[in-house]
Amino acid sequence: MSRSAGWNVLLDSARQIVASGAIQLVKRSAARLPHSAEAMALTVSALGALNRHTGVRTLNLDLDGKSVALAIIEDATFAENTDGGTVLIRHLELP
Repeated sequence: MSRSAGWNVLLDSARQIVASGAIQLVKRSAARLPHSAEAMALTVSALGALNRHTGVRTLNLDLDGKSVALAIIEDATFAENTDGGTVLIRHLELP
């Protein structure tokens, strides 16, 4: 298997996040979904906040001509709640 084929298999096997509720911005009593730049800023802010509790590392890749930003969250796993939503579980180190 070639290296690019391996990355494609990895990306294809990655699960999409299923959020139970979308973040909405409120301005003058009107709610709307965030624009792309706002959503990116919220994501980076959330990863920065999470980094205070567990390690977060980032990596930029080029996979078959597509830019991929990868965030690696140490001591954590994704799981699914009873409603099918994605949850992030922090695993604490044992003493």
